[in-house]
Amino acid sequence: MNGKIGVSDVKTETTYNIPLVLEENVISSGLALLALWHTLADNHYVVSWPRDKRKPLIANSWVAIYTLQGSGKVILQDNSVITLNGNCVIFLKPTDIKSYYCDGLVWEQYWMEFIPTGAMDIPLSQPALIYNGDAFNRQLEEVARLIQSPVSMENNLAVAALTHMIYQWICLIARNGTREPQFIRLEKLLTALHADLQRRWTVSEMAQRMQCSEQYLRRLFLRYTGKSPREYYLDARLELAQSLLKQERHGVSQVADMLNFFDTFHFSKAFKQKFGVAPSMLIRHREP
Repeated sequence: MNGKIGVSDVKTETTYNIPLVLEENVISSGLALLALWHTLADNHYVVSWPRDKRKPLIANSWVAIYTLQGSGKVILQDNSVITLNGNCVIFLKPTDIKSYYCDGLVWEQYWMEFIPTGAMDIPLSQPALIYNGDAFNRQLEEVARLIQSPVSMENNLAVAALTHMIYQWICLIARNGTREPQFIRLEKLLTALHADLQRRWTVSEMAQRMQCSEQYLRRLFLRYTGKSPREYYLDARLELAQSLLKQERHGVSQVADMLNFFDTFHFSKAFKQKFGVAPSMLIRHREP
């Protein structure tokens, strides 16, 4: 069944957040998609359930939260708190969720509610760090585009692509139980880095946290992320900068200063090298 798609707001959302609540489920092999949205939240973003939920809670449904940038917190019904820093993914039961909010400057994430149509061994409440975030980010942009298409086949293609990503995330979380000690240490470092990108991280400080040499740290980064420590840190700051510039209240010089770039010129040059456009172009094309 391919349903109509309606745009439905939630309280305290930013102008960039456009929830897509499906009037009827879009079903592909593996799951039925109930809702999907891409949120660029600021520190005013707070959502409480069931007050702000546009569809009723469904006991056999799941929520997948894929954080691109920044930090968010999810409060569960037992008042436990889950912190999500970009890039990471987690699966939760919607009946367990009490509220969620942006914890810092920005929380950019994809929120997906779905029902498995077959056997799917989903790990509950186990966040996993994503190393190939760029690839997933591009795929999710395409999924969001296709799910809004009036062509039903493209809706099915979107859900099929999303199903593939969800299985990849499930496998990633399953593999976490057999992680090598050095991988676990690196993951803790990257979580700390994403949680505090306003800080001026040095390779020496990263190595001290890992209790290893800078040369060994470089080998670990290249093995698990495909980037050197400096490249990874720069890309993480630029990606956060991109999210901040999409918000109405941030300018180029302000973002450059917030993220500890030497000056606006060096920030703009690095930004254009990574994204192909000057940061000022994002300001000109902000949502009205």
